[in-house]
Amino acid sequence: MTMARNNGMPESQAAEQPMETSPLAATAESGENLGSVRIARRVLRTVIEEAALSVQGVARLAMNVSQWPHLIGRSLPVRGVALVVHADVVAIDLYLIAQPDVNLVAVGAAVQEAVGGAVDHILGMRASEINVYVQDVA
Repeated sequence: MTMARNNGMPESQAAEQPMETSPLAATAESGENLGSVRIARRVLRTVIEEAALSVQGVARLAMNVSQWPHLIGRSLPVRGVALVVHADVVAIDLYLIAQPDVNLVAVGAAVQEAVGGAVDHILGMRASEINVYVQDVA
């Protein structure tokens, strides 16, 4: 069993653990704390997937990634997305398949922009890094 850098939990268990945002995110107009907001990792993963797939030039996410990310200390991806979350900051590794006849560097930069914007706007989190690995061309 592999251990992800998600509080020492295996990626399969960490995927089910909700993330907690800052209690400041859920305050009433009167300034009263209403409690916390928890976002499941699968929601974060889905938002990232949808943002990446919305970029023209991305055919799909890579489902079968070798073990090399684990060998260099990175978490193993699930459905083409690997996450490391610390409080409201997330590090993202994306493994994708590009469409033919596109500028791969431009597609990668557009994916970084789209994913970073979605993580910030939809989830209210900050992406510390968004690494895009083009695995193949469809």
